Amino acid sequence: MRVRFSLLLVLLSVIHPHCQADESQQALVRLVETDDSLCLAHGGKMVSLQLTEAAMSVDQSPVEVWIDRWFMQVQTADHTRHVLTPEVPETELGCSHSIAGPQHWTLGTIKRLPVAGAPYRKD
Repeated sequence: MRVRFSLLLVLLSVIHPHCQADESQQALVRLVETDDSLCLAHGGKMVSLQLTEAAMSVDQSPVEVWIDRWFMQVQTADHTRHVLTPEVPETELGCSHSIAGPQHWTLGTIKRLPVAGAPYRKD
């Protein structure tokens, strides 16, 4: 039993880093919490996905972000795609605490998309 558990931990530690966005890409976006009257009524805050200043100043290309939602500490089937641009640098995800319980979001894949009409470049 202990051997199986140890093997599971080793496998998870090897797989886990590959499931997350790398550090340079994570610098492009952030999850922020702000006050919102509906969310405050349930004891939470509004969670939004935002482009960072660095993402907007370096390049004008859109940023694609895949987000995973967790409800009451259980990952849900929600795996949503969001595209942020300098024109639309933020999108609301939801309240950190709903009527039914707490929820949070984690960043999955983050990447820059090519600008429309621009030649393809591999990063």
